[in-house]
Amino acid sequence: MAKAWAKAFYNSGQWKAVRREVLRRDHFTCQDCGYRAEEVHHIIELTPDNIHDRMISLNPDNLMCLCHDCHTRRTHKDGDVDCAMKFDEDGYVVERIPPLKNRAWG
Repeated sequence: MAKAWAKAFYNSGQWKAVRREVLRRDHFTCQDCGYRAEEVHHIIELTPDNIHDRMISLNPDNLMCLCHDCHTRRTHKDGDVDCAMKFDEDGYVVERIPPLKNRAWG
């Protein structure tokens, strides 16, 4: 959830256009774990002091695609579940099976 000071930014047409561009650039793929990305993350954290600096807030070079779990882990530094794990439909933590392109073949 966006902080109150950032809501107008995240609702802006400029953000939505750059977000769409970055999702397409990264092929809707999480840059940390390789799963489907739903979120776009600011590498240099967005703050009230830099939100109007376009080189930070709207620069594609400062943005990366992440899945929700990886974004939570990066943002909060203490995400609930390791990247190699996930919650199953019953709420249990289970191992993720990596996409075929990321699997090591032995």
